[in-house]
Amino acid sequence: MRAIDLDWTMEQLLRQHARVVGRAGLAGAAPVVRFEGGRAGREVAVGMELYALTAGTAAGAPLRVAKIIAPYDTYDTDEVYRFWAVPAADYRRLYRFLRTQLRRAQRSVAPVMHDEDRRRLWENTIGFLRHGCQRLARYGVPQKRGVLLLGEPGNGKTMACRWLRSECSRHGFEWRSVNAEEYAGAKENGRAHSLFQLDRPGVVVFDDLDMAIRDRDAVGHTADHSTFLAAMDGMDVRHGVVYIFATNARLAELDRAFYRPGRIDVTLQFAAPDADLRRRLIVEHWHADVVAGLSVDDVVRQTDGLSFAELEETKKLLVLTQLTEGDWNWPAAWRAFQAGCEDRKPTSFGFARHSFTTTSCTAPAR
Repeated sequence: MRAIDLDWTMEQLLRQHARVVGRAGLAGAAPVVRFEGGRAGREVAVGMELYALTAGTAAGAPLRVAKIIAPYDTYDTDEVYRFWAVPAADYRRLYRFLRTQLRRAQRSVAPVMHDEDRRRLWENTIGFLRHGCQRLARYGVPQKRGVLLLGEPGNGKTMACRWLRSECSRHGFEWRSVNAEEYAGAKENGRAHSLFQLDRPGVVVFDDLDMAIRDRDAVGHTADHSTFLAAMDGMDVRHGVVYIFATNARLAELDRAFYRPGRIDVTLQFAAPDADLRRRLIVEHWHADVVAGLSVDDVVRQTDGLSFAELEETKKLLVLTQLTEGDWNWPAAWRAFQAGCEDRKPTSFGFARHSFTTTSCTAPAR
């Protein structure tokens, strides 16, 4: 048997395609089964859960795996460790299956963008990497690119990054996403530079690391500025990597040393979707039953100024209305959305010398 450690994503993929065929104990003992109030009703607390995996495997040859839950101490079942196991002969088959399922799960449709913007994004990321280091080096050009995605929340930056992640998987490039918490931890341990490195050509996305790229004249100089800029483009020239920076800040709020040429090569603005993009989201991405129950022209007209995220919220309210009333009542869903916006309008109120402000969505009054 080969022991394997699956991260949360891989374990969920395995559970989706496998069925429990038995339970067994350890060292000849019976398994300890915990009864619980969740969906399954029971689970092994100490012992083995045996699974059969047939989807995507050779006909008549199910792949068998086991989840082992073992106590650290023979006499104490409260502290346990967990791992998976597969017959050594099936180890590679399981790995190939999980990688295939992961690529399928990460497959994403193209983002709702104007064709020219989507083309620019692809050519400066995946298309750029496909040129290859050696071909660019022939002309003295390092294979390093910086792409800056600007725009208020909900206007498609995340949608675009998900698409690029699936494109990286499809073309065999590496993908890494770095958030503020991961960056702070790496910086504290002196490993911030490692976040900018990849084992093979690929894309590194930095999401909302604003303090490291904000204008120093406005926020003051911090160690983040020096660490981040040096790791991004210091003495060592990096190759085979595209850096993508997604931020809700405006360009004028960012440090000029960050977005100078050589560090940032392309800037894409994700503004609130215009009528054409709102129509495309509805027609191409909403369920056919939802679209059939609407006057798309009226919805596009009424939702002027909304972000993609807010438009998706109106769809959720529309579906909830249909489940309650039995028909696709857009006016009712729209009123519910506007009522929610009214509840979240900025409202300042004070107690003594302190004031508090609530937030709001951007729905226009109709």
